[in-house]
Amino acid sequence: MKAFFTIINTLDRRIIFLAMLIAVIIPLINPLALPVKITPNTTSAYNVIDKLNPGDRLLLSFDYDPASSPELQPMAKAVMTHCFRKDIKIIAVALWPQGPMMAKNAFESLSAEPEFKGKKYGVDFVNLGVQPSYVAVVKGMGDSIPGVFPTDFFGNKTLDFEIMKNIKNYRDIAAIFSLTTGSAGISTYVTIANAQHKSIVTGGCTAISSLEYYPYLQSGQLSGLVEGLKGASEYELKVGKPGLATSGMDVQAVVHMMLIFFILLANLSQAIVGKAK
Repeated sequence: MKAFFTIINTLDRRIIFLAMLIAVIIPLINPLALPVKITPNTTSAYNVIDKLNPGDRLLLSFDYDPASSPELQPMAKAVMTHCFRKDIKIIAVALWPQGPMMAKNAFESLSAEPEFKGKKYGVDFVNLGVQPSYVAVVKGMGDSIPGVFPTDFFGNKTLDFEIMKNIKNYRDIAAIFSLTTGSAGISTYVTIANAQHKSIVTGGCTAISSLEYYPYLQSGQLSGLVEGLKGASEYELKVGKPGLATSGMDVQAVVHMMLIFFILLANLSQAIVGKAK
C-alpha cells in the first residue's frame, strides 16, 4: 500500500493531463446523457415559444460574439429547432457586430440537417444584420423594423422577403428572444420593447451575467431566462435534441469528478507517505 501511494506522490503530471484530456474527449464523442434538472426559468422561456401559433414571427436577437458562442450558440440552435418544428418564422437581428455571423452559422447548420431541409431563407428565417447604436435600434423597431433594417445582412431589400410581409413594428411580432452577453440585449429589450410597447420578452444569457436579470424576472417584465451552458442543455432536453450543450455538461461533470478524485487521492497519499516517514 505504501509503495502505491509513493508512486502516486511521484506521478508525472503529464499522466494527469492525459487523463483529463481523455475525460474531455469521451463525452464529446459519445455523450453520456447525464441527468439534467430543468429549472423553472428555462421552462418559462420555453413556454413563451411553445405557446406561439404556426406562422407567428419571433424576433431572435443575436447579441453576442464568438467568445460567448460556446454557451449561446447551442442555445440559439435549440431555440431555432423549437421554432422550426412549430413553423414559427424567425426574424434575426443583432445588437452586436458579430451577431449576424452567429445567426448565419446557426441557420446554415440547421438547414443542412434532414429534418429542416425544407426551411428556406426569406420564408422561414431572415437575417437582418446589425445597425449601429443599439439603443436607437431597439427604439426604432418600435416604429418600423424595415425602417431600421432596410436591407438584410446580405444586402437584399427587407420588404422583398415573404417573411416580412405585414411586418411593421413590435405589434406584428409575437415575442422577442434575446441571446445576450454584455450590456446590449435583454436589458435593452425589457426597458424599451416591454416597458414601452408591452412586447413579450424572454431570452438567454451567459451564466456569469444571469443574476443581473433576476429583477426583471421578479417584476414579470422578463418571461423566463435560459442561463448559460446548463440552461442551453436544459432547452436541448426540452426539444428532445441533445447537442453541444448536453455534451458540454457531460464534460463538465466528468472533469469535476476527476478533479475531486485526484485531489482526494493526492491528499490521502501525502498523509500516508508522510506518516510512514
